[in-house]
Amino acid sequence: MKNTLKPGVLGVVVLLAAGCAGTPTTGEKMLSRSEAAQDIGKQWNQGNELVLKGEKLQAKGERQVEDGKDNIKDGQSMVKKGQRLMEKSEARYRKNFPGETL
Repeated sequence: MKNTLKPGVLGVVVLLAAGCAGTPTTGEKMLSRSEAAQDIGKQWNQGNELVLKGEKLQAKGERQVEDGKDNIKDGQSMVKKGQRLMEKSEARYRKNFPGETL
């Protein structure tokens, strides 16, 4: 809100001064344009900062997704290996202790 009011207020002041003193001087015109250009530049810089932060955040998220996929793959492998070990140990138990139940 501040940034939009500044040029508007400046414009009103310039118009009032122009009404009282005639047409604005070249210096007054330059000053009013330089403030508007400064606000435009600030806005662009803010946008650029957001773009850079957003790109970093996207890259971080993509790395986390890749890590997550690797973790899922490793976890599935561990579960399969663990299940095979459990099945083998149950089979050995039944072989060594035929009358026993698990």
